[in-house]
Amino acid sequence: MSKIFHIARREFAATALTKGFIIGAFVVPAIFVAVIPLIVILTMNAEAPKVEGTVAVIDRTGEVGASVQDSIDREIERSRKQVKEAVEKSQELAKELTGQSAPLPMGAEGAMDMAMGAVPELRVEVLAPNTDEEAEKDRLRPSAAEGEDNDALLALAVIDADAVLKADDQDSFGSFQVFVRPKLDDRVIDTVRDAIRSAVREARYTANGYDPNTIKALTSVQSRRTKEISETGEERGSMEALTMLLPIAFMLLLMMSVMIGGQYLLTTTVEEKSSRVVELLLSATSPMQLMTGKILGQMCVGLLLLTIYSGLGIGALITFSLGDILPVSAVIYLFIFFILAYFMIASLLAAVGSAVNDMREAQSLQTPVMILIMIPYILWLPISRDPNSTFATVLSFVPPVSPFVMMLRMTSSQASDIPFWQPLLSVLVGIIGAYCCVWMAAKVFRVGLLMYGKPPNFRTLVKWVRMA
Repeated sequence: MSKIFHIARREFAATALTKGFIIGAFVVPAIFVAVIPLIVILTMNAEAPKVEGTVAVIDRTGEVGASVQDSIDREIERSRKQVKEAVEKSQELAKELTGQSAPLPMGAEGAMDMAMGAVPELRVEVLAPNTDEEAEKDRLRPSAAEGEDNDALLALAVIDADAVLKADDQDSFGSFQVFVRPKLDDRVIDTVRDAIRSAVREARYTANGYDPNTIKALTSVQSRRTKEISETGEERGSMEALTMLLPIAFMLLLMMSVMIGGQYLLTTTVEEKSSRVVELLLSATSPMQLMTGKILGQMCVGLLLLTIYSGLGIGALITFSLGDILPVSAVIYLFIFFILAYFMIASLLAAVGSAVNDMREAQSLQTPVMILIMIPYILWLPISRDPNSTFATVLSFVPPVSPFVMMLRMTSSQASDIPFWQPLLSVLVGIIGAYCCVWMAAKVFRVGLLMYGKPPNFRTLVKWVRMA
């Protein structure tokens, strides 16, 4: 055991005490946090180019064109109102979380300008119903408006003749189509399209004897901000976005810690084998002791990273009085599942490292391991949305993905519905899976460590497991 702990201590020191690791684990996140305010200030001071031009309308109904300009102006004002409400809600949420108001550097109006850019100036040109559509499309070509930016045709809307009143032989209304010039701002396109749709809708109301304002009043329902009741009975803003992101945050934290420790293990194993240092190590220790010590040493590296980043996240939640959304059991299981996932993944990567001669050869053999890890990442949304489905439950007991899937389920909004025995059974299955992975890896490690030449394929690795 003393040799194993000595190897583990050496692996940990050789990785965690290097300048590169310290910079990656501490300095880079600190720089990132420090740079965020600068990016926000620069972004808020940046001014988007102002969009100015003409929207041509070929109204074959003769009922819509006159109201398109008013409709476009209303759409622009509605968009600004929505952005303003979002800014005010963000300030309100920040005040609820921190207990004090958080004024924006450039005020609410500055934040609106940042989100929307300069207010577009769109002039509507209503053309005759029999206007040649193809000729107007030619005006949308960039070369057709060179030197006439202020009067450039930005979009052309063509409204069908039966868009307001259905034709006698048709069961449905006609529609409209919008043509735009290349690279036009998508917000301007949405504004034009929504304005035309609104104008056509109002024309239909009028044509059928309804008052558009009355219909708007009846169909418009204002909703105040959703509140949730905390464990202490206090009201606070709904945390639906945070609740949705919590499972993926925990899984990514688990995945990052496992992958960093496992990748360091793979790299050091390949380097020691290619430099023949491993031959000296094997003269003083057995292959099993060497592999176990290397796995334990790099596990401490991953555990250090997991402790740092999970501590920062939990501290942030507690600071903003959101600690109740994170059950203590989830934090405990995070570290338990890390150990299980690490032993399974790291032992497989150790086997890959012992079987190849350089990192280039390791790429093909470690690809299946990477695919296994990516499965929970790809399926995180359906699993977190329905953590008690048969699919999610079965994956919770299939190593080596079971720790990641179980972590997703336990941090979802429906975690309270998970039977208490399932996490315990998942831990038991993980222990069995870790033992099997270490057992197989040890056999490959023992044979492959002193093998040089052509890298083995999977069939050869299976033979090594049988031979050892």
